[in-house]
Amino acid sequence: MQKWKLWSTEKRSSRVLYALVGLIIIVFALFWLIGFDRPFDDDPNFNSPLFTDALLIVTALIFLFGVGLAVWSVVRSARTIGKSDRTVNNIPVRRISMTVLVSTVVVMLLSFVLGSSKPMVINGQSYTDGFWLHVSDMFIVTSMLLIVAAIAAVVYGATKYNRKS
Repeated sequence: MQKWKLWSTEKRSSRVLYALVGLIIIVFALFWLIGFDRPFDDDPNFNSPLFTDALLIVTALIFLFGVGLAVWSVVRSARTIGKSDRTVNNIPVRRISMTVLVSTVVVMLLSFVLGSSKPMVINGQSYTDGFWLHVSDMFIVTSMLLIVAAIAAVVYGATKYNRKS
């Protein structure tokens, strides 16, 4: 464990990434390759994969870890970026942080309010709860918009990056 503390941030993050990717590959391989074609007891027209529970648990744990890490990061940033540290190396750190936070919350609220609550039929079962339909639509739309914004930021950064010789 002491070696872990001596590693650089890049080395730590890459090891965590490799571990997560390995775990995800193993779980999805188990899901798709072992017992995927088992018929569902109540309706043999549907599959009941053997490792569905494992996949759902790993997905939930990764999601909860991500949410917890995001909350911790926001709290930590709010504490470390005081009023005296509004700019670091002529970069408006506080303004960028607040803009990202506020715009994410606004996008989530708008996509919740404007989201569809039209009932859906999935696997023969009707889903009619308007609140949860709005919530699921909010997460889908917000995720898509944030992915598009991230791609746009990467493209913008790649085209505006000039290395001085």
